[in-house]
Amino acid sequence: MFRACEPSLAGKKLGLFGSYGWGDGEWMRNWEDECRADGAKLVCDSVICNDAPDDDALAACKALGEALAK
Repeated sequence: MFRACEPSLAGKKLGLFGSYGWGDGEWMRNWEDECRADGAKLVCDSVICNDAPDDDALAACKALGEALAK
């Protein structure tokens, strides 16, 4: 699905979030780089957590949503 959206990302505001179960979340850094290369404007730091989100990740998701709404 993401690959189908990539051609339309130039100039768009977006925020990225996700979770992982192993590794250190390198996939998020790669995803950020891809989005920037596509011309997207990341509105804030991406939200990433290991497994289920904790209170900090939930607060970061709320802040991401607020940043997108501006």
